[in-house]
Amino acid sequence: MFPDGMGGLNGPELPPGQSGEGWAEAVNACREETGWGIENYDDEQLATLYELEVEHYECLVAEGFTPEPPPSVQAYIDSWSSRTEPPYQAFATVARGMGQGAYMSMIKLCPPPRWTYTG
Repeated sequence: MFPDGMGGLNGPELPPGQSGEGWAEAVNACREETGWGIENYDDEQLATLYELEVEHYECLVAEGFTPEPPPSVQAYIDSWSSRTEPPYQAFATVARGMGQGAYMSMIKLCPPPRWTYTG
C-alpha cells in the first residue's frame, strides 16, 4: 500500500473476482499497530488541531487559493465526535477537481496539519 494525495492509503489493484477481504484485514491490523487513521483526540487536542487548521487555511489564502472558511471551534470538535462526515480540512475544500501536479504543489506550499499532528 502507499499514501494517496489526500492523506489516506491506496492499496493494490485486485484481479477480477478476488476478494479484498484480506486487504481490509491487513489495513485494519496496520491501523491498530500504527494508529494511522485512528484519531481519538480529546477536546483540548482538537482545539489545538483546530488552530492548526485555521493557520493552514490562512496559508492557503495567502498563496492565492480559496478554501472554504473554517467552521467554529465547537463545530469542528463536534464533527470529530459525530464521525458522520470527515472533519474540516482546508486543503480538501480546494483540492476537488485539482490536477495531481497542482495538488502536490499546493500541499508542498501549505502542508495539511493532520498529516503531522501527533497530539
